[in-house]
Amino acid sequence: MSKLAINGGTPVLEKNSLPWPIASETDKKALLEVYNAPSGSRKQNKAFCESFAAYSDAKYCHTVANGTVSIELILRALGIGRGDEVIVPPYTFVASVSAIIYVGATPVFADIDPETLNLDPACAEKAITEKTKAIMPVFVGGRPADVDAFEKLCQKRGLYLIIDAAQAVGSEFASKKLGKMGVAASISCQNTKNLSSGEGGIILTSDDGLNERLSAMLNSSPTLSPSCIRLASGMSEYQAAILNSQLPNLDAQIQKRMENSEYLTSLISGLDCVRALKQDGRITKNSRHLYIMRFFTKELYGVDRDRFLKAVRAEGAPITPGYNPLYTFPCMKGAYTNSCLEAPINCEPDTPVCHKIATEESGWIYHSHLLKSKREMELFAEAIRKVSENIDELR
Repeated sequence: MSKLAINGGTPVLEKNSLPWPIASETDKKALLEVYNAPSGSRKQNKAFCESFAAYSDAKYCHTVANGTVSIELILRALGIGRGDEVIVPPYTFVASVSAIIYVGATPVFADIDPETLNLDPACAEKAITEKTKAIMPVFVGGRPADVDAFEKLCQKRGLYLIIDAAQAVGSEFASKKLGKMGVAASISCQNTKNLSSGEGGIILTSDDGLNERLSAMLNSSPTLSPSCIRLASGMSEYQAAILNSQLPNLDAQIQKRMENSEYLTSLISGLDCVRALKQDGRITKNSRHLYIMRFFTKELYGVDRDRFLKAVRAEGAPITPGYNPLYTFPCMKGAYTNSCLEAPINCEPDTPVCHKIATEESGWIYHSHLLKSKREMELFAEAIRKVSENIDELR
């Protein structure tokens, strides 16, 4: 009789997803306050920007419509556009690159570090040309990239460092918060994110000049120039109210995710077929939007990663393969993209690590599952162990 659930056996876990976002009576109260407020009030946005700037150690905070717009506004405010290049990893969500394309700049893909899945500083440096204006590392899964290395590189080469922290709200590198990293950081508040308002984005910066230009573009500067092109890209009061209600819960949730992640890592450490990403003592806080593992085909005796993960999911463990490389997306060389850019995107970059990680090795658990009990972590590890021990059923 088959032991694996994919072949008719009994699953290890019951499928009982934790609802996300976690709604509360406080959220309802905040929304009703907006409903009863005078038309045109910006009380909620103002309150959130003040509290979140302090939380993130930033001089300034701007709330915007979404996480794609936040990157786009940063680029526009820095004067980055047609003919310029921005170095990015290909292992990220398409929004990272969409924002670059929208302003007319050309994304240049550089490879990732296999131990972190973040942009590799050495590969980014090799990709710099005379057209490069910025480097934008993405904090994949909430894990900060090597901030020290990127700050030194950008200072040496006269480039802007923009932090794509869409998944990394609350993360810290060497106790440095997002408001002190690079010229600006962009955060997403989309429905799946750790701090969610259904949709929305946040820009953090401590740069006076950049803040003034962002304020002018968003029509929130006290010294608006009549020649300024303004964008209706601000966040609604309802979204800001939800963020004000959810923010007090953020640190406790991050702590729970970090503890469960550490426990899960210890549970899978004895398995040859899987390994958690390498630890980095400089990362003092990891929002853990994702728990990312690497699976090794050699230890699966000919069973590929996708087949293995499908069997693990059948055991009730919610695991997904992760990103496909962005350079494989048809839109990267589509008619609209080409019309935006002065030069086409190189969709055959020298990024072998990204290709191998994306197509053969990566596996993710979303952050909401890391808010469950330690017993749930044990069952998750057991699901992986069960499939690996009965691998012959998949061959």
